[in-house]
Amino acid sequence: MKLEVISIANFRNHVLLEFEPGPSITVIHGRNGTGKTSILEAVHYCALTRGFPGSTDRDCLSFGTDHFMIRGSFLSDRSLNTGVRIVWSEENEKQVFVNEQEIDSFSRHVGTIPCVTFTPGELSIVSGAPSERRRFIDSAICQYDKKYLDDMMQYRRVLQQRNALLSTGIESPSNMAAFDIWTDQIALLAAKIVVSRLEFIRQFSVSFRQIYSWFPGNLEPEMMYQSSYGKLATGQVYEELKYYFINRYKNLKAQEIQRRQTLAGPHRDDLILLTDGHETRKFASQGEQRSYLIAMKMALRSYLYETTGEHPIILFDDLFSELDAVVEERIIDSLLSFGQVLITSTSKIKRSGIEHYSMQNMHENKVD
Repeated sequence: MKLEVISIANFRNHVLLEFEPGPSITVIHGRNGTGKTSILEAVHYCALTRGFPGSTDRDCLSFGTDHFMIRGSFLSDRSLNTGVRIVWSEENEKQVFVNEQEIDSFSRHVGTIPCVTFTPGELSIVSGAPSERRRFIDSAICQYDKKYLDDMMQYRRVLQQRNALLSTGIESPSNMAAFDIWTDQIALLAAKIVVSRLEFIRQFSVSFRQIYSWFPGNLEPEMMYQSSYGKLATGQVYEELKYYFINRYKNLKAQEIQRRQTLAGPHRDDLILLTDGHETRKFASQGEQRSYLIAMKMALRSYLYETTGEHPIILFDDLFSELDAVVEERIIDSLLSFGQVLITSTSKIKRSGIEHYSMQNMHENKVD
């Protein structure tokens, strides 16, 4: 997948900008605050219909304006063209058009333009709450598995219904019967979701360990999935997990009624990241956590390509900060074969095969 051209208007600190990257590595360089990251975020919108983690649609609106627009043209490895237009305004909120047809379900567009990002703010995947690591897993799988996306959406609906019933009390026979129905459904969906997550981790870990070996320290990484049922091996099968969850909800029933919430399921699980047998988020330095995340993102690119046969677009914001020269060289060598890669930097990267775009030379108007 390649971005051919993207136009943005009233987005972040760009009033109007048009950008055409090269087919391989393109470095967007310039001083901090000149809008480098905003270009990557606009591409992210086209791929995943939303901004970078932690930002809302409203956050992306230029000061003093009432709408923003992003228009991107993409070409797949199979020579299929996809045009994406995203408009957000106070009045209509977000509208997404794919090949000039408005889509109602934004989630259905996910995976059409495979995309892998790295931003410094995403260090919370390694250092933050379990929800950050769940989001990493779910976002990755949803880019190639529509069934998983359906299961996740259905799980959230069932979870919401079940929690609503628990919050109002289930003392009556009719409510108890409804609760049992929701419990059967959530157990089946939980098993499907966890099986998919375990299979993803099993395959993803192979590429991850190989890439992590590039970083200094000779450290051994490991990933373990921690379910609300307990720590699970990657070889678990659906029937076995279904049995686990049915019994887990049965054992938790009285406690859930008392606490008025669902206490088990994929929405409470975690991906335990280890370095030499110790939890990375607790014991690794910030530099080691950053290296861990970069390796995860590069491994995700390899995994998505092997799974879909399509090169994802790579968006790496401030990638080379805090990396030593040897690791930087290895990453660039690898990225040159990764397809289209967009990197932001405060300076040029002296290496053949890389195109450079200076924010100072781009023809654009800036917000005062």
